[in-house]
Amino acid sequence: MNKSEFIKELEKVTGLDNNKCTIINNILESHFIIGRKNKEKIISDITSQLSVSNEEAENIYESAMSIIGNGIKDKLKHPFKSQD
Repeated sequence: MNKSEFIKELEKVTGLDNNKCTIINNILESHFIIGRKNKEKIISDITSQLSVSNEEAENIYESAMSIIGNGIKDKLKHPFKSQD
């Protein structure tokens, strides 16, 4: 899954517009996604940059991690499948 596919999927799942999903993608790229402290930093950045509540930022984070997890799982199931 490339960046544009991730952003499109994030738009579908969260209902946010392209600009906000691009900001979320940039936040995720700037942090290491594994670890409790990193999760808190990501949620804090989402809250501050998108001006949303902490609960909504948590939901956005969980949605993004679900998309990433599904992409990884798909890649593990089909390692030689074309990326196109």
